[in-house]
Amino acid sequence: MYNPAAYRDPAAMYQATAVTTSGPADRVILLYQGAIRHGAQHLVALGRNDLEAASRASLRAQAIVEALDLSLDMSAGSVAVNLHQLYQFVLDRLVEGNISKTARPTDEALTVLRDLLEAWRGIAKVTPAPARLTVVADRSPVGAGR
Repeated sequence: MYNPAAYRDPAAMYQATAVTTSGPADRVILLYQGAIRHGAQHLVALGRNDLEAASRASLRAQAIVEALDLSLDMSAGSVAVNLHQLYQFVLDRLVEGNISKTARPTDEALTVLRDLLEAWRGIAKVTPAPARLTVVADRSPVGAGR
């Protein structure tokens, strides 16, 4: 997808490249990192009493966790069911932190997200990277075998 703004913003360009060239486990890691970043921004904004920024950050974290939850294949068994339950807990805590304007519920959500992030990093280390397309020139002599 063409995004002209990404070419003006090196960080956006890097992020777009990371998403489009990474494997499934790496994409999940990027999502966890985003949810954690927005949850942390929620806490910082609460600390400066910027309730609008706090709410915006919390809603972004919630959207990421909800996307993770919706992507689960529940027919995959107990791992998917357990992740769903964890995501629901995290969502509940993020919502509570946003409504109550207190840090503790968001801290609890971030603790779970950080633990899940570490688990996915471990998975990514032992999971082979997706095959990359490689173009190899045909080096056979012209007309050989034809």
